[in-house]
Amino acid sequence: MAWQRMIGLLAVAALALVGCQQQQTVDASSGAPRLVQPVSEMVAQAGSPIPDVPIPMGFKLDASKSQSDSAAGVRFMDHVYTGRAEVNDVERFFKRQLPVNRWTLVMERYIRGYTVLFFEKDTERLRIQINGSFWSTTVEVQLWTSGRIQNPSGSPK
Repeated sequence: MAWQRMIGLLAVAALALVGCQQQQTVDASSGAPRLVQPVSEMVAQAGSPIPDVPIPMGFKLDASKSQSDSAAGVRFMDHVYTGRAEVNDVERFFKRQLPVNRWTLVMERYIRGYTVLFFEKDTERLRIQINGSFWSTTVEVQLWTSGRIQNPSGSPK
């Protein structure tokens, strides 16, 4: 009876190893093949609360921790989103998606367990802070207008 249990456990372990091997690909870009994990690509959700700031699919706005104000061409947003994803995947998502909306990455930092990305566009600044834990990832999106504000007529105030 014990040997049947042992064979069953070995069969399960062998299937697990085969499954792991099937998820790996060969990358020969360096000249020598090596096994690497495939990169998962996150997708932007439709209808982001901030039109020119895409949010990854599966991340939800935490309204109790978020606020926003806008008037006369000035915006201030401090939104908190939570979801389940690897911090590196979320970071890669913002680095790829924000330039599509004309945001330029100006600085990235790693501070006490947080990844922080800073972007600029025209007279606006954007700060993305990503914090991952075992159960979820939190993304804080802060957007504000800086510099001289334009009148509707086009001349600075």
